[in-house]
Amino acid sequence: MKDYLEMTEEEVAHLVWIHSNKFTVPELFRKKFYPQKTYRNACYFLNKYAKSEKGFLHSEKPTQTSHTYYYLTAGAIRTLDAMERILVRSTKYPIKINPYEREHDLKVQEVRIAFEANPDLGEIFWVSDFEMRSGITPLVKSRFLTGKLDKGRWRGSWSGARNHSRRTPDGYFEADVDGQRMSFAFEFENKPRSDGKIQDMVSYLNYSFPETSKMIVSAIEKNAVRMIRALKIKIKKNEQEKWFVSDFEKATKLPFKEIWFQLDHQLETDGVDI
Repeated sequence: MKDYLEMTEEEVAHLVWIHSNKFTVPELFRKKFYPQKTYRNACYFLNKYAKSEKGFLHSEKPTQTSHTYYYLTAGAIRTLDAMERILVRSTKYPIKINPYEREHDLKVQEVRIAFEANPDLGEIFWVSDFEMRSGITPLVKSRFLTGKLDKGRWRGSWSGARNHSRRTPDGYFEADVDGQRMSFAFEFENKPRSDGKIQDMVSYLNYSFPETSKMIVSAIEKNAVRMIRALKIKIKKNEQEKWFVSDFEKATKLPFKEIWFQLDHQLETDGVDI
């Protein structure tokens, strides 16, 4: 393709996944693509992609002790868009990483990696917060991946969609669980939320994903127990069976079916094994 970057299929797969998350860091790239290899190996790939010879990635290291963040260049976005491998509203606007959301976003990405590798889940279809904020709903992404989306018409509807958009979860995914196709809305609580913010979360998840299972992961078990207590008050008893809570360690270490506390069950002590 004239004026576009040359990419192998392996490089395309790497870049498509990175862009779906907005950015990545070496350790998470390693966990996703080369879990048996070293951190140094992940750095080799990402640094190669960031060199001028490739021109796929920008790198950003805010401080000497921080992560190095990698995200797609305009050239890589234009190339993947032309190849029909990513869906973007426009190829003109650069990626911007919010410094106040980086820690939260990396935790979300780590949970996603764990779920995508979880033996209890099959054929995962994931839509990230970054994608949903760009107007890529689960239906839009599904149509794009199956070649049924009128991309020009979708891009033209951006202004109307933007003006009427609601808050999005940290992820939406579908997967095969015990032979049954299921859908999940995923939210990560990095720091304890106020009562008002928990109510806002309940409202938008119930509004946007009424039939979907809601999966809430807190950073630590203590906060997960606090979340369970708050949700039991805010959610009607006949709706609690669709709500599940866990903590980051369990979500990234255990089989999917062993992670969760289902909200309609009894919470007996603060030390409950959720």
